[in-house]
Amino acid sequence: MNPIAVVTVFLISAGKVALVKRSARVGTYQGLWSGISGYLEGDPDRHFRVELAEETSLADDDYTLLRKAPPVAVTDDAQGRQWAVYSFVCEVHDPEHIRLDWENTELKWVAPTDISGLPTVPGLWEVYVRVSELGLMREVEAFAAELAADTTHGAHELANACLDFLLRLCRSSTAVTSETLITDISDAAQRLRRIRPSMVIIDRTLRMFLDDIPTSASIDAARAGLTAVIERHRQALEEAAHQAIAQLTKLIPEGKCLLLHSYSSSIAKALAGLKLRGCRVIVTESRPGLEGRHTATLCALAGLPVQLITDASVFAVLKRVDMVLMGADAITTDGGVINKMGSSTIACCAHALGIPVYILAESRKIVPVDEAPSLEQGMNAEVWETPPAGVMIENGTFERIPPSYIRGVIIEDGVFKPGDIAQKCCEFRKDSCR
Repeated sequence: MNPIAVVTVFLISAGKVALVKRSARVGTYQGLWSGISGYLEGDPDRHFRVELAEETSLADDDYTLLRKAPPVAVTDDAQGRQWAVYSFVCEVHDPEHIRLDWENTELKWVAPTDISGLPTVPGLWEVYVRVSELGLMREVEAFAAELAADTTHGAHELANACLDFLLRLCRSSTAVTSETLITDISDAAQRLRRIRPSMVIIDRTLRMFLDDIPTSASIDAARAGLTAVIERHRQALEEAAHQAIAQLTKLIPEGKCLLLHSYSSSIAKALAGLKLRGCRVIVTESRPGLEGRHTATLCALAGLPVQLITDASVFAVLKRVDMVLMGADAITTDGGVINKMGSSTIACCAHALGIPVYILAESRKIVPVDEAPSLEQGMNAEVWETPPAGVMIENGTFERIPPSYIRGVIIEDGVFKPGDIAQKCCEFRKDSCR
């Protein structure tokens, strides 16, 4: 069937949405609630204003258009019709100016979530979700859930994923004003900052992004400005990683054996350089998530001689190792490092045996001691799905490596002793040291 094109306008004020009850004199859906709507004639960006003027007596300067969405297909099986609904959201400056014509008999202001419980024209709730901030919120919450559950990617990769998501959101937002678009993206970034507290680079990158958002007069300028800032931070992340890897490559003598723990996206990027230096690697399984298997696979693909070991065999194996190399989810200004559980045990054993422990990271992971992130906990089922009664499970995901176990922290412009990290914090992030 050929869809019938219509426009629907949702008027909003003080957080509520205006719905109107269709009169007995209209041709369809008499007595049901709807937005201000009508058959499309010509350009939808112009015609919605005609409907508002006819059905509410509102002039163009009585409201501000905030959002619009591409047409939503709505099928009414009962009447054998399909609609193509062009939807708009307008903020009314003064609701007292609204005057209904004969097409509607009643107007009431409702909370957006109440729409789905009312007898409405077909698809009204779905159309509202698509055009309003609710659709955006659903996208953000879906991505936030993915981010929270991701145990495969490292902190650097997840920070990049957040920027990629904000870029997609910037392009798909229904906002038509610069203020609305900037609010959409800012709110999303603030929400994502809180999802992975142990991974400082996510919070730091999103905070820096928020600080860099430009003010813009037009929606096109705002979208271009946001896109430019996102791209700039993506490039900065990549450049920092490559610079840190260059420092690592200069540090490692040829032909050495390195122990790697768990999975680090920073170290994953460094594997090609380790291959060029003729290194061999030993990788821990990193139970219960077994992230070490992914690292071992990447090592093999890079052409590195690689051996995978159980976590419990670390002390015995360390005697064959020249250096321990680990990534970091956070570096505190006292030189301590937050990383995957098991890291401090490995660092302690290596320190006792006189084997140097190095951390490969970026300056965006440095955080003041008094702002050290909380340590995330994994799901108990990862350790034991059905433990017997009386067995308590603890599944810590991250822990802190004391600075005394660490020989050096490798970041963009060099290899630093743990005691020098506070100064690097001040140099790299003036707002990080108080």
